[in-house]
Amino acid sequence: MRSHALSTWFLSSITLVATAMSAQAQSYIPRPLDDMIKDLGLEEYVKDIPSGDNLEGNVAARCIIATEVLRRVLPSEVEMPGSGAYTSNKESYWAQQQSTLSPSCFVAAKSPKSVAKALAISRVTQCPFAVRSGGHSDVPGASNTEEGIVIDLRAFNDIKVSEDKKVATVGPGATWAEVYRHLDEYGLTVIGGRASTVGVGGLALGGGMSYISGRGGFACDNVLKFHVMMADGHILEVDEKSHPLLYFALRGGGNNFGIVLRFDFETYPLGEFWGGIRVYPVEAKEAINGGLSSFNDNAWDDPDLAVITSFIHRSGNWYSTVIFDYAKPQANPPILTTNFADLLKYTPSRDTSRITNMTQFAVELGQGTPPGLRQQFTTVTYRNSAEVQNRMVDIFMEEVKNIEGRMSAKEAFAPIVAFQPIPPSISSKFSKRGGNALGVSPDDGPLILVNLCFQWSNAADDQLVISTIDRVLEKTNEFARSKGLLHDYIYMNYAAPYQKPVTSYGAENVKKLRKAQEEYDPSLVFERLQPGGFKLDM
Repeated sequence: MRSHALSTWFLSSITLVATAMSAQAQSYIPRPLDDMIKDLGLEEYVKDIPSGDNLEGNVAARCIIATEVLRRVLPSEVEMPGSGAYTSNKESYWAQQQSTLSPSCFVAAKSPKSVAKALAISRVTQCPFAVRSGGHSDVPGASNTEEGIVIDLRAFNDIKVSEDKKVATVGPGATWAEVYRHLDEYGLTVIGGRASTVGVGGLALGGGMSYISGRGGFACDNVLKFHVMMADGHILEVDEKSHPLLYFALRGGGNNFGIVLRFDFETYPLGEFWGGIRVYPVEAKEAINGGLSSFNDNAWDDPDLAVITSFIHRSGNWYSTVIFDYAKPQANPPILTTNFADLLKYTPSRDTSRITNMTQFAVELGQGTPPGLRQQFTTVTYRNSAEVQNRMVDIFMEEVKNIEGRMSAKEAFAPIVAFQPIPPSISSKFSKRGGNALGVSPDDGPLILVNLCFQWSNAADDQLVISTIDRVLEKTNEFARSKGLLHDYIYMNYAAPYQKPVTSYGAENVKKLRKAQEEYDPSLVFERLQPGGFKLDM
């Protein structure tokens, strides 16, 4: 049964909401922690707890205190170790690296006020926290935490369409399958994730590539308004006019500024369309990479086509896939047949292309990323070049062959290198509504975003896998750099734990992000107490 967390938004949190009352930019002054505690009715619960700075003990000790307080404050929403709810929550993370972490408790928040109380208790006890929406990140600590508190937002999964059909309000706990299923009924969609099981919250804050990015840019560029809980428990309605600096920061700046409890997305008309996955032999490499490069150069001709190409090793076999999505019910449009003419000479061994809808298409892609395995994403961006892509595939295949026989669990080993174009027809949308934080512009020309995605099952193989990824990246980057084709941009949603996506946005944008942090989170709650994710020095 669908949660009503968002439909009762203003009734359940009226004392917390700071609503923008005019089109003018709004000022924001955080309230002191003592006032937050008082306003939330927590004084009796925390009166015997020393201030966080003076609280003795390590993280585990502080979090034991926090958990005991939370159990009294939110008895029906706290999931404790040993309970079925706790175990189920812990095991439901997509990546094994996250599901192996054991928080002191999960707070399955039912209302904005519950989120504020969990945040306040974390601040009082200095117990770290993580925020979960879909739990689909592969980065350890991004939405789970060892010993700390997890604020679980999956009950915030309401989806509504405005009367004029121009805005979809979406909770961060919804998955993209749920979003698309709801919007398909209206002949609408939003620019969002491509795999059905991914959650809304993390994807939208890190950028968010979409099947229809040619129409409007990334997901973050199409959020008309963010409803954000600040560190003091107040909720701000953030858009281009009310809080322009924070609005900029939330469009690619990750989890560094607040907890987003609702996204208001611009909608796009979309009924049935043509799309699917075609499987080819790896011998089609040059035709695939040449076709993608040609399409990237000519994407202005028709922004309704999206293409993702991949080279995959699974169960001892090599193959390549090409995902096509054309946002109209027309098979094999000219933009495809013209740019991929050489590829059409090959007969795919499997072809799922058909007239479909966004829900079915997202489910199809989601089936290719099963949960429960160890996962490592690593990313890089190159200027458009089939030569670089060909070289990377060769290096990738060579390095994978070198370690395949050394993997302890070969049946689960599935390395992938995927190429996704960012043509100027997409990056030109990054400047709308004041611009996003990503530091990419049409002046960069067509770019190729790479995702090295490795799946395996045994933690004993971690170093072997990660060192292989590093070698692929190092060798390809050396080649691309020699050709002047290496770009700075690191896409946050594909970044490895050691990569620095925020730094890649450029000095000016990082300066603006720090200014937003100073203004909206001067106590650095979301940097120090929420250590997971990519921080502003990363």
